[in-house]
Amino acid sequence: MDTEFSTSCERLDIELNHSGNEPFLQTFMQRLYKKSPLYQRRSKYLIYSLLALSYILILTLFIMFLSKASNSGASMESKSKEYSELKNNVSVLVYKLKQLEETSQRSNCDSGWKEFNGSCYYFSKSIMGWNKARALCLKKESDLAVITSENEQDFLYETTQDDRYWIGLSDTDQEGAWVWVDGTDYSTSYKFWKEGEPNDHLNNEDCAHMWTHGEWNDVPCSYSYCYAICEKKIPSRT
Repeated sequence: MDTEFSTSCERLDIELNHSGNEPFLQTFMQRLYKKSPLYQRRSKYLIYSLLALSYILILTLFIMFLSKASNSGASMESKSKEYSELKNNVSVLVYKLKQLEETSQRSNCDSGWKEFNGSCYYFSKSIMGWNKARALCLKKESDLAVITSENEQDFLYETTQDDRYWIGLSDTDQEGAWVWVDGTDYSTSYKFWKEGEPNDHLNNEDCAHMWTHGEWNDVPCSYSYCYAICEKKIPSRT
């Protein structure tokens, strides 16, 4: 009976196939197979396998990305290290240049003196009258400062600011005939008097000092509330 049924199915399949339609038996078996539990289990296995492969693929790509990022990070770290070393080398070089500059300055002026344009300047730490200030400078083998240019004036003002400092200018011998201690011609030299000065207030102001904004003012030579600026020329090197 099974043989007859099989033969009948084959004949039916052949007839349907010759008629141009999809083989009936093949379609029937496929539908039957798809509905079977075995097919469903295999479908699940296939889906799980595809998911597993997808996961492995994603994981592989992620690992490759991390590896590339790690290499890039290592490269950046290397560049950063090189930059830090270069920065340190530059800092050391700047420090050594600064030391050389300071050494050069110390070689021209004694400790506690400031150098500017071929002269060394000393700014006293205590206040005194003009005559005592000059005596202090002479003791240091110098004299009260003689200001001959705007640049020198600006340099001194950087230290004096608005404090009072004696300079080497007076008219003690003859009123109005101002004289620099080194003999510089006052009439043709640089001047920076405060407006309205010198005025010889009470006929007793014969010595000059720097004051507010660095401007000059005349006061009595006995005025004991001024510091001193001493100046000495740097010997020329032959």
